[in-house]
Amino acid sequence: MARFEVPDGWTAQAFCFALDPTPEQTACVSRQFGGRRKARNWAVATLKADLRRYHETGKETEKPSLAGLRKRWNRVKDTECVDAETGEVWWPEISKEAFADGIKGAVDGYWNWQTSRAGTRTGTRVGFPRFARKGRDRDRVTFTTGAIRVEPDRRHVVLPRIGRVRTHENTRRLERLVSKGRARILAATVSRKGTRLVVAFRVLIQRPQQPRPSAPEARVGVDVGVRVLATVANSHGQVLERVPNPRPLEAALKELRHLCRERSRRAKGSARYRETQKKITRLGRRVADIRAHHIHKLTTRLAKTHGEIVVEGLDAAGMLRQKGLTGARARRRGLADSALGEPRRQLTYKTGWYGSTLVVADRWFPSSKTCHKCHNLQDIDWAEHWICDGCGVHHQWDDNAAINLARYESPSGDSAVGPVGAAVKRGADRKTGPRPAGGDEARKGSHRQVAEQPRDGVLV
Repeated sequence: MARFEVPDGWTAQAFCFALDPTPEQTACVSRQFGGRRKARNWAVATLKADLRRYHETGKETEKPSLAGLRKRWNRVKDTECVDAETGEVWWPEISKEAFADGIKGAVDGYWNWQTSRAGTRTGTRVGFPRFARKGRDRDRVTFTTGAIRVEPDRRHVVLPRIGRVRTHENTRRLERLVSKGRARILAATVSRKGTRLVVAFRVLIQRPQQPRPSAPEARVGVDVGVRVLATVANSHGQVLERVPNPRPLEAALKELRHLCRERSRRAKGSARYRETQKKITRLGRRVADIRAHHIHKLTTRLAKTHGEIVVEGLDAAGMLRQKGLTGARARRRGLADSALGEPRRQLTYKTGWYGSTLVVADRWFPSSKTCHKCHNLQDIDWAEHWICDGCGVHHQWDDNAAINLARYESPSGDSAVGPVGAAVKRGADRKTGPRPAGGDEARKGSHRQVAEQPRDGVLV
């Protein structure tokens, strides 16, 4: 199946709106969530059975695909979707898009596993797709066909099977674009966020591209951190902005602990237990919304103002895994509360919207440990303020890092000298290539490379 490509002059963007459904519509949405889980679990079980049959008999099957598994699902859904108590077939109550979404998730997970075990997929090792369990799997469903539109009254949306649903907020920002022919809705995803239902429209939009930011010649470095959400500096050594960190989790920690103690005194499964759990869920959602609001304001302002933005290629997930250090638990909580990887993700697409450029510095670039005056590299541990041993200049961690990022230039060749003239650790500038998966499952003979192995039970 050919992949959809965004035409020139257009861009793909998401518009999210909270919903205010009726009790009947809420029940209908829950059925769509359950139908998606059912189809996904059937697809995972089918893929497992095909692999088991191949290992036992050597019989190969078709290459797993969404179209192929949907055909097989249509042949068995009359027996799979049967109420155990009444014996009635319930699949007509579910949109075909919910079943297709579940099968697509299983197929994508299967191919992620295959490419990971073959060593052709970057990142951490990916396992075989797991079964989706109610309460553990994130409730969501995506519709790509059917009645999907925003009503002219700007307070209702129409979704397949669910019908006309009132929105909690005004939809004028999307309705205007659709009515003027500058936007086309491609898909709609309904998901549960905390205690609310949210619809996210995937929209192809012809937005007026800003020809250039307000300061097109400006090059700034942005250092994200825990003490300060972001420090913005230029290559001349001037700190332009220090954005305070709202730390929403830290602000809500006292209330969160109180609610968790209250829940521990309830009988699990009781009405009061569920009521307290709802309060915890709402509090967590509020924390996430506050964090997202401040980061969106920051990244939009940066993309509209500066022509070139340099950020660090931080391994945020690896930083959260650090253990064995003094105060590591509180440090991990502070890192999670700051969402260090989110500004870079948002700047990746917002710079394209507003005509600016994003530069991601190497992960091993020692921006904090290098003196921006004399380029001396020294170990500063976790000190917020430090004095350079080479020139005696007093530095602040975030300010110094932002200035070095603004002066960052991509290294050329295999030199052991970093972009600011400071020596880097041995091997720090060497990229890690894809690694073969371990175990006998990834190899069928010593004469072949791992990446060239045929897929188990698949006709190539």
